[in-house]
Amino acid sequence: MNCQAEPECNYAYDHYTRACGPVLSGERKKCPSHCIASLVQLNQTRSGPALEDCNCAHDSLCTSTKRAIEPCLPRTTSTGCTEARRQCERDQQCSSAMHDYLNHCGKLFSGAICTNACRNVIANMRKIPKGQQLDTCLCDGTERAICEFVKTSMKMLCFDAPARDLGSGDDDGDPDYEIDSAETDYPDELESGAPLPATHRVLTLLASILVLVALV
Repeated sequence: MNCQAEPECNYAYDHYTRACGPVLSGERKKCPSHCIASLVQLNQTRSGPALEDCNCAHDSLCTSTKRAIEPCLPRTTSTGCTEARRQCERDQQCSSAMHDYLNHCGKLFSGAICTNACRNVIANMRKIPKGQQLDTCLCDGTERAICEFVKTSMKMLCFDAPARDLGSGDDDGDPDYEIDSAETDYPDELESGAPLPATHRVLTLLASILVLVALV
């Protein structure tokens, strides 16, 4: 196959088979973002797009593989989270909403809680055109690991858990609340094994990789 003769395509294809393995085997129905990212990388090589468009003819394995991976194929409307964040920062309304997010959702970053105030900020941001891109963006670039960590925490704490309102004593709902990096307990590494940067680095990145997941 042409892809094997092209070093970039061969490397991207190997990455794709590892990242999308659980989907291809049928163990998972939902595509992890790193699988989608590997497909994007594969499609950026010279021979990669031909793999998506090729005719399987009577090859049953080829047919079943293409059927399994079809939901993961990157759509032309998808935007990387780095670019989505930059567009949000240039938009006054979206930038203001992002500031509110950082003020009200501070404890979310440490995996502690997601208050009703934080949920309301997220819901409001999803009504803003530039903020909506953060709903569907793909974690990318050097910040992908942390981006996925925040995205997973938000889904688990804000949308899979029952609503929580801690009342007037809740620092997370106070507009003057500031994230104290000295008191925030960040995990040493992600589930993938990738080490997290120093705490102050994490806070800087979190401010730049705001990722919203769909309300459940």
